[in-house]
Amino acid sequence: ETTATVTYGDNEYSGDIVIPESITYENSKYSVTSIGESAFEGCSILTSVTIPNSVTSIGDFAFFDCSGLTSVTIPNSVTSIGSWAFSECSGLTSITIPNSITIIENSVFNGCSGLTSVTIPNSVTSIGNNAFSGCSSLTSITIPNSITSIGNSAFSDCSGLTSVTIPNSVTSIGDWAFDCCDNLKNVYCYSEEVPSTNVWIFDGTYIENATLHVPASAIEAYKTTAPWSDFGTIKAIEETVGIESVEARGIAIQS
Repeated sequence: ETTATVTYGDNEYSGDIVIPESITYENSKYSVTSIGESAFEGCSILTSVTIPNSVTSIGDFAFFDCSGLTSVTIPNSVTSIGSWAFSECSGLTSITIPNSITIIENSVFNGCSGLTSVTIPNSVTSIGNNAFSGCSSLTSITIPNSITSIGNSAFSDCSGLTSVTIPNSVTSIGDWAFDCCDNLKNVYCYSEEVPSTNVWIFDGTYIENATLHVPASAIEAYKTTAPWSDFGTIKAIEETVGIESVEARGIAIQS
C-alpha cells in the first residue's frame, strides 16, 4: 500500500496541528489520504488543524468534541466528511464547506454552538439529519439552489437564526427541520410549489410572529397548506428590477 491514514494517538493531540501530505516509514513513502474515524475525538486542547490537499476523506467522529478547535480549513480535495465529524466543536466560529462535497452527512456540525458563519457550496445536493442542530450562534442561513432535500432536525435548536432562505430546488423538508428556532423572523421560500413537509417542521418556533416570503403566484397555496399557513404574515417576495445596460450617446458641438 502507498497511502496512510491519520489515526487516534496514544497521547492527546494539542495546539496547532499540521497534517503532512506524506510520511516515510521504513524507507517507503506514503501519501496521507484520509483522517480516520475518531482520529482527534475528544482532543479538547486542539486549537487548529491544517489539512493537506492529499486528503480526500474525513471519517465519522474525526473531530468530535474538540471544544478548543477554533480554526480548520478543509481543502477541495476532500470529497466526503463523515457523520458527527465536527459535532460538539463549540469553539468553531466559521466553516467553509469545499465545493467537492455533495452531501452534508448526519450531525456533521451538531452542537457547534459558537458557529456564526457557514458557507454551503452549490455542489451540495442534500443536508442530512441534525446536520446543524444546536448551532445556536447562527443568525442566518442561505441554502443554495443545488439542494433538493433538508433532513430531519437539520437546523433544530438554532435559537439565533433570524432569517432562512430556501431555494426553489428544495422539494422536501424533514420533520422538525427548524424546530425551536425561537428568533426566526423571516423565511424566504422561492418554490412556486409548496415543499413536501410534515406539520411540525417549525414546531417550537414562534412562526405566528414571523413573515413568510414566497412567489406572488403561490401565496394562496402557502396560505392553505400547513404548517406554512401558520405564519403571522405571508407576502410576495419583492423582485428587484435592475438596469441591464446603459447606452451613452454624445453630441458634438462645433463653433
